[in-house]
Amino acid sequence: MYARVAWVLTALTLLIAGADVWVTSAYRPLLSEEAVAVHGFPFVTGAVVGCAAMGALIVARWARHPIGWLLCLTGFLASISLLTEAYSVWVVTADGPGSRSLGGVAGWISALLGGQLSLAGLAIVFLIAPDGHLLSRRWRAAAVVALVGYGSYAATLLTLSPTEFDIDSHAVGPLGSLLSLFGLPLIAGGLVAAMVSMVRRLRRSQGEQRQQLRLIAVGAVFVALSFVYLIVVQLFNGGQQTWIASLPLFVSYFCLPLLFAIAVLRYRLFDIDLIINRAVVLALGTIFAGIGYAGLVLAVAALVNTRTSGFWLSLLATSLVALAFQPLRRQVVRFANRLAYGARALPYEALSDFSRRLAETPSPRSLLPAVAEAAARAVSARSSTAVLQVPGSVGISDVWPGPADGTPEYQVLVRQDGDTLGSIGVTMPKGRGLRAADEQLLQDLADQTALAFRNAAMESELAAHVAALDRTTEALAESRRRIIAADDAARCQLESAISRDVLLQLESIPERLSGLSVARSGIAATSELEQLVDETNAALESLRELTRGVFPTQLARTGLSRALRSHLARNGLDATLHVETPADRRFPARVEAAVYFCCVEALRAGSAAARIDLQIVAEELVVQIRGFARDQIDVQAIVDRVEAAGGRPWLDDKGLLSVSIPVGAGEPEPVAV
Repeated sequence: MYARVAWVLTALTLLIAGADVWVTSAYRPLLSEEAVAVHGFPFVTGAVVGCAAMGALIVARWARHPIGWLLCLTGFLASISLLTEAYSVWVVTADGPGSRSLGGVAGWISALLGGQLSLAGLAIVFLIAPDGHLLSRRWRAAAVVALVGYGSYAATLLTLSPTEFDIDSHAVGPLGSLLSLFGLPLIAGGLVAAMVSMVRRLRRSQGEQRQQLRLIAVGAVFVALSFVYLIVVQLFNGGQQTWIASLPLFVSYFCLPLLFAIAVLRYRLFDIDLIINRAVVLALGTIFAGIGYAGLVLAVAALVNTRTSGFWLSLLATSLVALAFQPLRRQVVRFANRLAYGARALPYEALSDFSRRLAETPSPRSLLPAVAEAAARAVSARSSTAVLQVPGSVGISDVWPGPADGTPEYQVLVRQDGDTLGSIGVTMPKGRGLRAADEQLLQDLADQTALAFRNAAMESELAAHVAALDRTTEALAESRRRIIAADDAARCQLESAISRDVLLQLESIPERLSGLSVARSGIAATSELEQLVDETNAALESLRELTRGVFPTQLARTGLSRALRSHLARNGLDATLHVETPADRRFPARVEAAVYFCCVEALRAGSAAARIDLQIVAEELVVQIRGFARDQIDVQAIVDRVEAAGGRPWLDDKGLLSVSIPVGAGEPEPVAV
């Protein structure tokens, strides 16, 4: 209901302003000095229409907002003042239609609803802008001063007869002169007080509100100073209203709705962007339809030389206009968005495209660039970074439009159900910060992408698990290949050892036994037979040791240190064995087997200067082996054997092999020999 009343007042203001232009043009040129300096055309005409339109837009969004109603009523009443002034001057000075008394009444109404009332209303608007409330209770006095000033001026007019009123000459009595003496200065004082209030409110504001108030403050200062300038100039020129005196005030009137429009469109004052957007779309569509319909109907009528009132012709023109408007609809909507939202039109298009891309369930590789691009375009940032946190791994990030140029200035976290899934950061251009609306836009974008981030994180985590399983499978396959290769090598080594240490000795026994069977008995035969028996026993002992593998029976029977000494003596090795543990100290079987294997492998590639040191350090058996050829041992076999026993091997560049294996509390009791 309120919005309808406001729009009706705006429509009436537009019609009255149009009538004023027509009446003024009837008796004087529109660009003459009288029309510009006295009547205010076209500045005041544009100002009243702009104020009424801005007031209606505000009321359409906030039905009871006092600024909207003040602007709407000020524009409406000022348009009436313009029309009645033009008619009065037409009748009184140019013999226009109507009686002299009617012209006097019109001039009296024009003076009553004219500039003084508009200035008092604007003073109150500036006092309560932008939230509709005074800065404090003390500023009520400023509003009262402006209203009293207008009341004094109106009382001056009440002392005059409306039918005999002369708009160019205000002949008032002593009472009227006294009232007039107080009227204009009080209105000027109210305007100056409103200007001071606006400046103080501006100093207290921050962020986006400061941007809004800065424009309104400029309008307030401009109106107040130009009105004071008008009074001063008229004091010196005998009260004559010339263009030098009036033009600054008229220009300030004209700029006032423009400044309000910039505050509304650029800085979202009163949040009426959507109303402006729809109004622009409707207006452009109506203009296109009207021009297209009229053009088609007239063109067809001219071609077929017929009247333009036919039903089928109108239907055809309407259809063609509707079809022709469809290709232009997207451009019209984009233009309306640009006009209503300014630079913020792009964010909504970017977010719309981003929503469509989210519906396609993108992978993390394509999701992060899309999020970064949408964030940067939404707030017109110089660059944007999207980070996805993947549990158990390093976060994934992407930067738009190019490589990262440092840490983002502003960041918003992407959360869902209390879990932080990532972040969106933007870097704004120099000299421009992030407004409250932009922060809310980024937060909405983060909320919109939360589910997509959750899915992408799960996909990345699953991919990481699959990659880990692939690596484990590859490691197992490599381990299996090493085991098979080690088994084949052990078989070949065993075969070679049997051929060298057993078969070579046993092959000559049958031939030597045959020689003994035909030889004479005696001491020589007995000695040779005993030698054959010893060689056979040695071959069998070697076979017994080889069939048990590298670990002799003595290792399980007598322990690590004695088994190593026996190995050195049996193989005629000159290596030094230094043991700092008791000879009868026993260790777990896996530990002894691993250490024995490492020592045998190293001694096989060792020299006469080889040395083995065994000692206990902090419940760990530490073995150090020196004096072997590093390139002649199977390092991987030693690593596998030691790690299987829970130990740590390492080999330095100086030919030192160190093995550390925990012996723990589970070692067996010493076995007496």
